[in-house]
Amino acid sequence: MSRALSVVLAILCPLGAAAQPAPRRRTHVTPPGSAPADIQSFEQTFEFVLLQAGQAYLKDQAMPDPTALDPFLTPLKEPQLAKAKANRQRLEEVITSAEWVQNGASSVKPEIYKLMVDQAADDLGVGSIVEQDFLPNARAGRSEDASEKALSHACQTEARNQSFDRRAFYESCLGHHKAEEVYLNPQRHPSGQGQQSQDPAAVRLLNEIGTHQSRLASDISRNVDQTFQNTSRALTAGSPSTDDTTTPKPSVVRPGPSGFQNIAPRAPGQGANSFTQPDGLKTNEPPLSAADLAAGSKLASVVAADEIGFTGYCYSYVKSALHKVGIVDKATIAATGDGGRAAQFNDFVQKNPALLKRKLLRIPSPSWPLPIGTIVVWSPSACHYDAKSGHIEIVTRIKPPQACSDGCQTFQTACLNELAADPARAAQELPQAQSDLDQAQAAAKDPAASAGGRRQAAIALPNKKAAVKKIQSRLEPRVAAYVVQR
Repeated sequence: MSRALSVVLAILCPLGAAAQPAPRRRTHVTPPGSAPADIQSFEQTFEFVLLQAGQAYLKDQAMPDPTALDPFLTPLKEPQLAKAKANRQRLEEVITSAEWVQNGASSVKPEIYKLMVDQAADDLGVGSIVEQDFLPNARAGRSEDASEKALSHACQTEARNQSFDRRAFYESCLGHHKAEEVYLNPQRHPSGQGQQSQDPAAVRLLNEIGTHQSRLASDISRNVDQTFQNTSRALTAGSPSTDDTTTPKPSVVRPGPSGFQNIAPRAPGQGANSFTQPDGLKTNEPPLSAADLAAGSKLASVVAADEIGFTGYCYSYVKSALHKVGIVDKATIAATGDGGRAAQFNDFVQKNPALLKRKLLRIPSPSWPLPIGTIVVWSPSACHYDAKSGHIEIVTRIKPPQACSDGCQTFQTACLNELAADPARAAQELPQAQSDLDQAQAAAKDPAASAGGRRQAAIALPNKKAAVKKIQSRLEPRVAAYVVQR
């Protein structure tokens, strides 16, 4: 190396000086967001509870508890967490307000109570539930009856007169009519005793009605509109409803109750015209109160991720999903083979409890909605599924209804409701059919009867026997549903 070059290098790189790295550009670190599966789990469970609440409102049943959503908030991260919390809070407010309607009008005037009944129906989306129940469904062997057709036609006629948003108006019309049938029924005598007319739930309903004054103006008379304004002022002020025309006070919604409370079911026999409140399937009642909804959500996500289209191996794919989430033992479940018929699943659960690491609870008389992750087994030929093997699938979505196994398809809600209710109907029909058969048998053998009478009874006897046999065959459920126990 020449002396001149050495001098240059020494100047550029002094002895002992460390080489300075080039400055790095700072990068913005995006925190990990919520997993899509966690978002879907919350959203579909939210739809499940909302749909349950709408059905309970239409039937005047005790409402589901929205705290069922709380475990699904834990894995969420911002901004989805804030949105989910807001939806959860909104659902609790809507349910609490609907309960206020269920408890009776208290001191609210009938025309204002009617508006509150309708508003609660809108908040819970009961119109879409009514329409879904009205839809003709060939697979379930059901079509609209005369009253359903009349209501549909009436609401369609009203909707045609609207300048916009006719679909929403049509559904709202259906929901209003069905809700009013229940809560404005003269034979319904809710006590309403002790119910605070200035309850935050009532105030919220009235405030929400007030935000739609432009819509109400065309629907109610001037007198009813004035009564609404007076009632709204009275409730927000915390005083009984009056007909004065004093200056309106600021509309303030008071904070809701500290905890969610279910209304107590009305006991039958409380007076000649008492309204009986039937039981319903709720997340806070057996068997769903013992169900692991989070495990069901995981099961739903696994089977949806594995589906490849229908191949005739629905049972195999359901068993695979059960193994992947740790419900069944891998080695033993594999030994049962991949070609098992879906109808064998009921026997599998009952006769092979050793295979199950987590217990599966059978839902008696299941009805829609079912929580995601529910295993549904259709018997052979049920709902027009395979005449030899039936079908098995896992509910993966609530809105729109969907279930998956080796493939995914629309879940047949009408079939579920029809087939699950049929054994109970058959049990009611059987005594009369058996009595008719016994009478025919006695008449065919009655020595005191004429020969012609015995002959006529003998001719009718095969039909009577066939009727009894057909009803007896319906006593066995043709659809079964299972949830994972906690």
